Amino acid sequence: MADEGQIIRGIDWRQALPFTHIFRSFRIAIHLSKLALGLALLLSVYFGGQIIDWAWPTRARAVPGEIAEYQAIANGADQSTLGAWRDQVQKSIDESYAQTLIGYGIVTKYDSESSDAYHARVLEEARKAHSLSQVWDHIHNHLEGAKASAIKQYDDALKNATDETKPDLLRKRNAAILDAYKSAETEWQQVRLIEGQGLFSTFFQYEITQVTGVVDGVKHNNWLDTDGVKDHVYNFFAVGPIWLIWNHTVFFIIFSILFLLSWALFGGAISRIAAVHVARDEKISVRQAMNFAVGKLLSFASAPVIPLVIVIAIGLIVSIAALIGNIPFLGPLAVGALFVIALLAGFVMTLVLLGTAGGFNLMYPTIAVEGSDSFDAISRSFSYVYARPWRMLFYTVVALVYGAATYIFVHLFIWLALVLTHHFVGMGIFTAADNTGDLLSAMWPSPLATGRLSYSPDYLPLAAGQKIGAFFINCWVMLFVSFLGAFAISLYFSTNTIVYYLMRNEVDSTELDDVYLEQSEEELEPAFSAVATETTVTTVTSTPTPEPPPSGDTPAASSPPA
Repeated sequence: MADEGQIIRGIDWRQALPFTHIFRSFRIAIHLSKLALGLALLLSVYFGGQIIDWAWPTRARAVPGEIAEYQAIANGADQSTLGAWRDQVQKSIDESYAQTLIGYGIVTKYDSESSDAYHARVLEEARKAHSLSQVWDHIHNHLEGAKASAIKQYDDALKNATDETKPDLLRKRNAAILDAYKSAETEWQQVRLIEGQGLFSTFFQYEITQVTGVVDGVKHNNWLDTDGVKDHVYNFFAVGPIWLIWNHTVFFIIFSILFLLSWALFGGAISRIAAVHVARDEKISVRQAMNFAVGKLLSFASAPVIPLVIVIAIGLIVSIAALIGNIPFLGPLAVGALFVIALLAGFVMTLVLLGTAGGFNLMYPTIAVEGSDSFDAISRSFSYVYARPWRMLFYTVVALVYGAATYIFVHLFIWLALVLTHHFVGMGIFTAADNTGDLLSAMWPSPLATGRLSYSPDYLPLAAGQKIGAFFINCWVMLFVSFLGAFAISLYFSTNTIVYYLMRNEVDSTELDDVYLEQSEEELEPAFSAVATETTVTTVTSTPTPEPPPSGDTPAASSPPA
């Protein structure tokens, strides 16, 4: 018997290799309720940022190329300051717009007005930017004149044309009309620079560009080279946010509050659904998840902020205490004698920052799984990171690689769906736009032509009904594309919830199915129903065994069964 071989009929890979639990995150993330919450988070941040942009003063908005210039200054490629560069670019925009106002005769010179006074008055009108509608009227009239001229030249040449030359004349007419529309669009975009660029729109587009760069870098296996994954990740986390913090601080504070509340509300709800889904393979409703997130809103919102507040508070205390160094003779002496306290403060701040950087992704899953508060989230995330740093790093790398692969798959899925839709819809639309181009391409350019999923309709050559149709197409297409961002958000919270379960099991030896459940009948109904059914069956089918009589006693008659 001892020499008999054992046959392995199956391997529980999740038990043998716990990190394989991370591969469940895709199936968990594509659940409709999580995608809906991720979409709600994305839309709340986007439209909230757009509203702030709309209300923001024109002169405090961004100028073209501002983030790229900030990056060049930060890297030492440009020795000027960003403020001086902004003033120079804004002055150039004002001068260009002033010349446009003069060229179209919107602002005229008074007979008794000097040239300097006239120029100053035009610049003042340009800074107000209230004459854009008048400028547009002139651009539109110039466009209509160019179209009419091209059509007239074509009609005149058509009288003496032969059948061989007519197609060439038609191509020339269409090319002239297309050039007129392109010139009008270019001039209008140049004129609208006087309005400034919204800070949120500038920041959002920059961050989206970095995400696209990361995806392209992964596709082409460009990880560490110039303009590879490393550069785009650095730009995403360092360049864009720091530009906003240091150069538009007030906007950053307002937008951060909006972002933090949206992230806490909808992100907390996604984490809660993922926590129950991972542990019990059950799906709670969106209403239950939102009720949980609202009840824990303060904890979700404060968990990532408290460590930063601690670091800032310690730093300010050290700075205030260092003021005694300005006292002659005794000040430097006291600073030198007590400098060990400053070093201790720096040590504590470093521990907090490293713990926050490593354990930030575990804070929301802690609250969602344990039903605890922000302090427990900070304590557990810090302890797990410092107790098993290499295990945490390994899980993070696996999650990043797997997440990148699934994101690319969903990106390609959406891209292919849009390309196929554009192709077959275009087969049924034969009408041309006013610029003689393809109507559908003006209303919705193909992703094959733009090279990206997002786009902006070309409203200029469209008639009134076509503009409305293009607006609706844009809404539906962008809503469809937004599910890519919703999936990324859902995948982020789902993956980190699984990583939290794995780290908790590794450090605390807690089972993966141990999750906090609120005592509500809706959430626990399946479990209670199963227990009740099992109890009922046992009661009906079981027959109690009668106790034997005491020794020496003979019952006169057997007792009837109960």
